[in-house]
Amino acid sequence: MEHAESANTHKVVRLYIAQLALELEGADAALRHDAIIDAEQHLNAAILAGASADVAIVEYGTPVEIARAYLDADSTHRSWRAAPSTAEHRTLVTPTRRHLHEIPVIGAWFDRRAWGAVAYFGTVGFILSIGYFIWSVAIGSLVIGLAPILIGIPLLVLLLGSARALCLFEGKVVQFFLGVRMPQRTQPIQGADHVGFWQRIWCWLRDVRSWLSLGYLLGNFPVSLVLFVIIAVLTASSVILMSLPFMHFADAPIAHVDLDSGVNIQAFGEAMPDEIGDVRLPLIVSIGLGVIGFLMFTGTLWIARGFGWIYGHVVQAIQVARPQAVNPPRIQ
Repeated sequence: MEHAESANTHKVVRLYIAQLALELEGADAALRHDAIIDAEQHLNAAILAGASADVAIVEYGTPVEIARAYLDADSTHRSWRAAPSTAEHRTLVTPTRRHLHEIPVIGAWFDRRAWGAVAYFGTVGFILSIGYFIWSVAIGSLVIGLAPILIGIPLLVLLLGSARALCLFEGKVVQFFLGVRMPQRTQPIQGADHVGFWQRIWCWLRDVRSWLSLGYLLGNFPVSLVLFVIIAVLTASSVILMSLPFMHFADAPIAHVDLDSGVNIQAFGEAMPDEIGDVRLPLIVSIGLGVIGFLMFTGTLWIARGFGWIYGHVVQAIQVARPQAVNPPRIQ
């Protein structure tokens, strides 16, 4: 009798979670993750407190109500595939002020996500990826070296646990700089509670998110290195070109050549260097190169924003990976 009641409870909760996931189809993956985790934890806690599955669901709310509450509370992070809801459509009919980042082409100059991507790939992300890689390789080497003895197993658990923690921290950094929403809830490792030491280790080892996190820390370094080189080179080149008109108006030479070297080049109709060894560009040339630099940096912002969208959603996918659902507790 108790087994049948437990099976029915499991079926009811699973059906509710499936309906909630269906209501949130097309929404941001991290939002769906948080909504499902919250629902599972609330219903499981209510069932453990003695309520039936049906009563727990009634008290919590229907899947439609819960989905609408999450979408309304988190409307700023909608998936690119998601269409606006009926309520949102009614609000969109009203004329709204156009934001600067929505301007075609040059709107990237006013987009926080584009500047955040340049800062992330150009400095912060690359520095963090070096630290992640060094930590993973150092602990991983100890794990491999000590694998024949028992101490290698706890070190492996430490490596996987630290990888998950670092990946969660990285998610917060990515959300701040790249604007891609990360989960606010952490799914517990199934079966890791109220079990022995060796069973807990097995739960950690079989959770695919642990291995995905470790793979991210190891593979992120070469990816970050390539992105760092691309963004750094494009940014530096653009800034140098854009500075040329200002250097011309400030009467600042772009270079100085030692006259004793005998260097004498005719370019743009002028001798370079001049009689004191300074190299200056004509005004029209400086402005033209400045315009090219402006266009180049505009393209760099768009490229960085595109990289940021892809990169951020890869990190998000690792954190919302759900290899196994959390089962409702058994009724005693």
